[in-house]
Amino acid sequence: LCLQAFLQMCNLPVRVVCRANAEYMSPSGKLPFIHVGNQVVSELGPIVQFVKAKGHSLSDGLDEVQKAEMKAYMELVNNMLLTAELYLQWCDDVTVEEITHPRYGSPYPWPLNRILSYQKQWEIRRKMKAIGWAGKSLEQVLEDVDQCCQALSQRLGTQPYFFNKQPTELDALVFGHLFTILTTQLTTDELSEKVKNYGNLTAFCRRIEQQYFEGHDKDNSATAAARSAKRSLLR
Repeated sequence: LCLQAFLQMCNLPVRVVCRANAEYMSPSGKLPFIHVGNQVVSELGPIVQFVKAKGHSLSDGLDEVQKAEMKAYMELVNNMLLTAELYLQWCDDVTVEEITHPRYGSPYPWPLNRILSYQKQWEIRRKMKAIGWAGKSLEQVLEDVDQCCQALSQRLGTQPYFFNKQPTELDALVFGHLFTILTTQLTTDELSEKVKNYGNLTAFCRRIEQQYFEGHDKDNSATAAARSAKRSLLR
């Protein structure tokens, strides 16, 4: 959803295609990725650079200090929100058994659905151990999310976007993760409630949804994108 928001903000045409084997189609094994002509580029950072090389950038109007600040906030989002989403989906035992395994394995027949789900769970938990999140409690993870949301809320303030009056890559990234948190079904609402505590962040999500998704064709709607993200667990 971050990628779709970014491309919409760049006013570039995009067609979203959901594939059960999307991770295996990606050159890096990670999502999202784009297919442009005979080129395939994966992950948001390289895609942003690829699009910039084609003459489209959301942050050209920023000075060097603002660009450095934007990069720092993007790192914060990736280190906190993205990691928290993965933790909730793959490290919370109840969520894993009731939601994540059935959802992730749904495109595949038994026993492949279970094998691939456990393989993905092992991969994510190994990553969590490497970055020091494996030993965290749910309460600690939620506190990290709250601190991240507080920092984002303070930076956004009453502005329509994080920098100036036009969206940047940061706006696309924040929208994608916050919208996913607000719309993804989990066994507990504690994660989404952390975001809902910050009215300007929820208003920001609604504003982006209205401006860049509503009114577009059905395949490109935010609702359809959220369903695709939830179905294939792209993050």
